[in-house]
Amino acid sequence: MPNSSRRQQGFSLIELVIVIVILGLLAATAIPRFLNVTDDAQDASLDGVAGGLATAVGFVRAQWEVDGRNNDSVVLDGTKVSLDVRFGFPTGNVDFGNGTDVTAMSDSHCQQVFRSVLQSAPRNVLYTEDARNQRYTVRVLEGEGGSATDLNGDTVNGIDSCLYHQVASLTLDQNTGVASPAPSLSVGKGITYNPGTGTVVSFTN
Repeated sequence: MPNSSRRQQGFSLIELVIVIVILGLLAATAIPRFLNVTDDAQDASLDGVAGGLATAVGFVRAQWEVDGRNNDSVVLDGTKVSLDVRFGFPTGNVDFGNGTDVTAMSDSHCQQVFRSVLQSAPRNVLYTEDARNQRYTVRVLEGEGGSATDLNGDTVNGIDSCLYHQVASLTLDQNTGVASPAPSLSVGKGITYNPGTGTVVSFTN
């Protein structure tokens, strides 16, 4: 009878090299796609928070209109929200000082706006604090909101602007967890809020 046993052979070196090259090509095309998915998810989350903030700011203004435009605060879903009576948009709690003036905001005012108008607001801290395990940092940009016309027809200049930065887009100090460089409009991804016009805008760098 003929010998039916076969000689077993492994892959040749050339075949292994070809397989490695093919895997390398697949990895080179797949990895950027996964990176884009992460960026897209962060952008979608940012836009979602910006949309929620804009909607909530609109609700505050609407309640202020219903209340007769003469209050420095409204109650929204059981939460007291302070505002500048000249514009009717949220400005943060009067307990932080400077009343509710859109030209005298502070980091804490901006944080209070974020926390009081958003239901289940994302975890956030002031930009000078440890941002590890947080979603957003909060900072006021003094006078960066430009000017707006109030209900009396007067122009108010030097309106402050609130800046909410997505922590995932920032570089944090390894020892302190504080963002470095300090969050600004030219760094990372975030949201701006103008308490004089009620404008909410998301941005990416």
